[in-house]
Formats: sequence, structure tokens, C-alpha cells
Amino acid sequence: FLDKDECSKDNGGCQHECINTVGSYVCQCRNGFVLHENKHDCKEAECEQKIHSPNGIITSPNWPDKYPSRKECTWEITATPGQRVKLTFNEFEIEQHQECAYDHLEVFDGESEKSPILGRLCGNKIPDPLLATGNKMFLRFISDASVQRKGFQATHSTECGGRLKAETKPKDLYSHAQFGDNNYPVQADCDWLLVAERSYRVELMFQTFEVEEEADCGYDYVELFDGHDKTAVRLGRFCGSG
Repeated sequence: FLDKDECSKDNGGCQHECINTVGSYVCQCRNGFVLHENKHDCKEAECEQKIHSPNGIITSPNWPDKYPSRKECTWEITATPGQRVKLTFNEFEIEQHQECAYDHLEVFDGESEKSPILGRLCGNKIPDPLLATGNKMFLRFISDASVQRKGFQATHSTECGGRLKAETKPKDLYSHAQFGDNNYPVQADCDWLLVAERSYRVELMFQTFEVEEEADCGYDYVELFDGHDKTAVRLGRFCGSG
């Protein structure tokens, strides 16, 4: 039995890499590319991502190889309502410039580039973690025509709490990211600020409530204040179920 090496002629018709197998062959693409429907050509991986998982990894295009030139990629991260999106950088290497005018990564506190900016990043120093005020974060990576570097790898996760805008249409708020699947974590300490337009009042209605019960709510509890912080008039401390 003699197996023919289909990759030996014209790379098997593969645009990037040809892998010879017993009785056949498969085409494979380099990092940053995915295999075309015709199973031979390669096309750039999607550069506009919408992420809804509570945690995961984000990388620059072509990671861990150098990112390509003239590239613009975006990531829109949406977490569970009542949670804040956190971005922690594991590796970071983007063309250095004092004002990050060339290659750079921008991080915004909201759902688009029109949201307040949390940082415009470049260079070789790993940035400090970035924390959104709410459950949305938007990233935009831009590279110019010259000088490519390795790029970045970052972990997105969630922390409880944050600022939420109350509107006439009811909106949900969850105690923890995996509500419905797991109990709330131990040692949790979460602060939410619910704000409304002037002349409107905030109304909070509990759809589900199950917190460790104790006569004076001295263990686990939810505490409500009529104002911006804990110095405001306390509306009540609640625990138990109902």
C-alpha cells in the first residue's frame, strides 16, 4: 500500500498549509484566518466580535504572531445586567508612541466608541486592569501601515455592582453573573447605584429573592439606601426568601 502525497503538487491547492493524511489531505490556515467554505482558500477571521459570555480570552488579530498592518478590529462585550465588565491584560506589545497615535487599543465604558473612554493603550508595559461602570465594554484595535508587534492577550471577566440607569421600561438586575445556575459566591460585597432622570423616582421590585435568613439579617443581606451612597437614609435591610 502506497499513500499518495497530495500536498507535494501545488500545495494540494491549499492557499496556506496542506496536511497530508492517509488516503487524502486537508487544508489548514494560519493564525488569524479561517478556512473558506471551498475547503482550500483562507479568509481573515471575523474582526468584529460580539461577546456575551461572563468570561473569556480576547486576542489581537493573528495572535500570537505579529498583528497585520492596516487593521481595525472591534469587540463588544455584554455581561449579565447588574455586573461590571473587567478587562485584565496578560500580554501586551503594541507599537510605542507617547500619545499612542499609531497602532493602539482603545477601551470604552459602554457599548460603542461613542461611550466614555477608559484608555488608549500602546507600548510594551502591561496596562492596569480596566473596569467598566456597567455591563458593557467596547474595544477597538487599530494598526497602521508600518511596524507590527505581537499584540495583546487579555481576559474579560465580571465583577458585581456598578451604575445602572432606571427608565420607565423595567430593566433587570442580577445579584451575580451565574444567577439561575449557581448560588451567589461567598464573601461578596456588591454596590449598585440606580439613577433616574430628574423628577423621576427609582422603584425596585424583587422578582426572586433568596438570601440566607437570620432574625436581624446579620449574615447575608441586601441593604437599600435613598440616595447616592451608604450615608443616605436607609430604606431597609432584607434577607430570607419570598
